[in-house]
Amino acid sequence: MSRAQRIQSVDTFKLLAIIAVIAIHTSPFEMAFTNKDNLYLYLYILINQLARFAVPFFFVVAGYFWGAGARVENKLVPNTVKLVKKLMTIFLFWCVIYLPYYNSAFTGKEPLAVVKAVFWGVHWHSKYLTEHPILLFMQGSKGHLWFLNGLLFSVVISAIFIYKQWIKSIIILSVSLYVVGVLAGSYANTPLGIAVEFNTRNGPFFGTLLFVSGYFMSGFTITTKWLSYGFMIFCVGCVIHFSELYVLWKVYDITPLQNYVFGTYFMGLGVAMMALSNHQALKSPFLSNIGQMTLGIYAIHYIFVDLLNVIDKKMNSPLWEVGYVFIVLILSVLSTLVLAKFQFTRNFALGERRMVSDRRKSKR
Repeated sequence: MSRAQRIQSVDTFKLLAIIAVIAIHTSPFEMAFTNKDNLYLYLYILINQLARFAVPFFFVVAGYFWGAGARVENKLVPNTVKLVKKLMTIFLFWCVIYLPYYNSAFTGKEPLAVVKAVFWGVHWHSKYLTEHPILLFMQGSKGHLWFLNGLLFSVVISAIFIYKQWIKSIIILSVSLYVVGVLAGSYANTPLGIAVEFNTRNGPFFGTLLFVSGYFMSGFTITTKWLSYGFMIFCVGCVIHFSELYVLWKVYDITPLQNYVFGTYFMGLGVAMMALSNHQALKSPFLSNIGQMTLGIYAIHYIFVDLLNVIDKKMNSPLWEVGYVFIVLILSVLSTLVLAKFQFTRNFALGERRMVSDRRKSKR
């Protein structure tokens, strides 16, 4: 396969991953969490935690494509500078977009409800973020934007160490960051826990190891066998991930709804390997075309999560719990298509054709 071609299976898995992200944020069957004996409780936990492969997957494939470009002679620095500028611009753009209150923009009875929602949203966010500048820097004006900032950290850290050829050091650092992130996050209230005053989900703690893993993967020749290898790693990751959750829940009375535990790393890595295999069974032009819009879908989807949240609170139907996910997805896809039609907004929806150059080495 030519290196100039996209990896269709990666784009297909991007669509699967963005559906998982939306499922996390729409929280299907969340109401059952108050009833410990309800069957829907376990379905809620299962959906929420299986979906945790998504963001780790994004980090790994981003590291892979960045690594493929960085391995070209004299391309490490210019490619990194270009990507850093792009990520910073996209992050700041969406921080501005999320200043208003979308969850109350269309719920007021007054004709000026939208104007009021925008005004008070901008006022409150500006005041809060000014008082908490670290939060603004690490996460932005909306929680899910942490991924863009985390990816930025991962790119910069990886580029410095690889430029200096500190290969062993970047492995040690990235593993250490991940361990600290888990111990100060999901394991914080266990004997192994570390007490910190910030959310280790944000920043370099989790993304760096995943991104670096993707970089090292870019040095291998990929075959379609990666599909089965990746599936096995994903399954192992699921066993570890859910075993950790069970112990945290039953032994330490810690909620099983966690962002990252140790097994989550292997879930993301396994799915990334499956996606990179470009196996014929995973190729779908229709799905991959939607998957190419992942950046815009990821960035904009929370607007619709917030707007439809009023309806979600009033609904108590399994059909709605599932439908909510796909309604948000469809609205996000349509909005991304609209943004992609305009030169100015295209960069913030598609990352100027591609956020990371999707090139690959492949052996059929």
